[in-house]
Amino acid sequence: MPLTEAKARKIAEQFLFNQYFDSKLDFTTCQLVDRDNVQVYELRGTMTMRSRNPMSRFVAPKTANQYQFRIEIDSHQGEIIGYEIS
Repeated sequence: MPLTEAKARKIAEQFLFNQYFDSKLDFTTCQLVDRDNVQVYELRGTMTMRSRNPMSRFVAPKTANQYQFRIEIDSHQGEIIGYEIS
């Protein structure tokens, strides 16, 4: 039985929070697409990460710590197929 959109989003959140501790996620799209005869959830959004340098919080603009992400999750296995941050 395929995953629900909510479950796919939860898997993506857990994965990204493990990779990028203390970040904030804002999902913009979630689509179920076919890739090579496999149904895949493709989630996109914006991730805001806290700077590790306390001085950069005052000097750098807030947008400097924002990144776009795309993550793909197999809808049947619930596994991360791939992701990219830009």
